[in-house]
Amino acid sequence: MTFRVGYLTNRETRIWGLRRNRFSQSEIGRMMGISRQAIHKSYSLIDSKVEQAFVEASETNNLEMKYVNVVDGVMEAFSPAYQIQVFVTLSKVNGLKTWYLYEGHCSACTLEKSCRTMLENEAEERGIKLGAVDKLLPPTKLAIKLFSRYLDN
Repeated sequence: MTFRVGYLTNRETRIWGLRRNRFSQSEIGRMMGISRQAIHKSYSLIDSKVEQAFVEASETNNLEMKYVNVVDGVMEAFSPAYQIQVFVTLSKVNGLKTWYLYEGHCSACTLEKSCRTMLENEAEERGIKLGAVDKLLPPTKLAIKLFSRYLDN
């Protein structure tokens, strides 16, 4: 197990991914050759592990947790130190990432291309279609566009 997939085993990662794609417990069970009841039991364990990953990310980055969506792997938080909103995401492609939502100087940052690539990968994994205009947004704005849809505001 690695921090990359939030402490999930390969089987749990697969179940979590199928659940995120809105397959029912019965459908997931059929795809994986296991019972719906086994899938149901896995949900509780997966949810606990994903939530623990977010708790640890919150503690590590000194964030106040505001809202956690364990199914979609998105946490909204607040950074008291920087007085800004933060998204923490968990995905198979990028692992656990923290996105500070401030108006930075992305075009002058050496990590802009890396951030953009990670966000585009997040969108693809989550089945979110990005238009040409979306791909031109600064990474902070793109992160807001991608992750705010998962919040219960």
